[in-house]
Amino acid sequence: MIDLDALANAASCLDPLPTSVTRLAAMVCGDVTPDLVDVIDVVTYDQALTATLLRAANSSWSASRVAITTVRDAVVRLGAAAVFSTALGVGVRGRLVSAIPEYGLAEGELWRHSVAASLAAELIVRVSPMQLPMETVTAALLHDVGKLVMCRFLSSELLALLDASRADGGRTRMEAESAVLGVHHAELGGLILQCWSLPERLVRAVAYHHRPEHGLDIACYGVHLADVVAKIATGVTDDNADAELVEATLFALRLGADAVDEIVAATGSRLEEVLARYRG
Repeated sequence: MIDLDALANAASCLDPLPTSVTRLAAMVCGDVTPDLVDVIDVVTYDQALTATLLRAANSSWSASRVAITTVRDAVVRLGAAAVFSTALGVGVRGRLVSAIPEYGLAEGELWRHSVAASLAAELIVRVSPMQLPMETVTAALLHDVGKLVMCRFLSSELLALLDASRADGGRTRMEAESAVLGVHHAELGGLILQCWSLPERLVRAVAYHHRPEHGLDIACYGVHLADVVAKIATGVTDDNADAELVEATLFALRLGADAVDEIVAATGSRLEEVLARYRG
């Protein structure tokens, strides 16, 4: 067992998100449509975010017929939700690019997977007949953030116990974490988002993305499918794969297998372009 108090303390001690991100979260994730003037004001004074938004607004996917050269035009072109998602990406990229060998992740792999999941979620929101909230896309970007803290506590002894639990008990990685550690990385991710003062719907979608049926929110299903799609699109073997859960997720989202194939293809085709926006 991990010292859960120490784990919670480590989560609470992560560096806070940039002020621009928390301000945008308060504007975008509420019930009131955000005032674009306020959104523009936040972006204008964040140089890194401004540069990334201009690249996004001028991307082939945005399909702008004229060059976007001002923050105002970029915000109007992309919309407040996309601005918030982009701002969050700028704010967390530096944390997600590090290697996490405890999870078999080389440098840059977690960031790549996170961006792929965010892209997949964006497409799922568009094609699903269900009313998925914009938080689905943001939660998909952050769904594995719990691994950033969990890895610090995984000694060689605990890693051996996790491997044994998976091999002997036929458990997935997440199930082994729950059995051996008393908490899994998705739950820890939800705690981190709480410490970052992000909205409750985001917290729930991250915490329950491996068990969407327990999350009591359609966004949990959206993030679960986005995670599955991202792994397929990037050729990652998924040891948490559960065919019955994927089928239940597709049913909840009112999507067929053909739609998933299209989402996988579109995610793969967009991924490199979007990753390039954040490289400066």
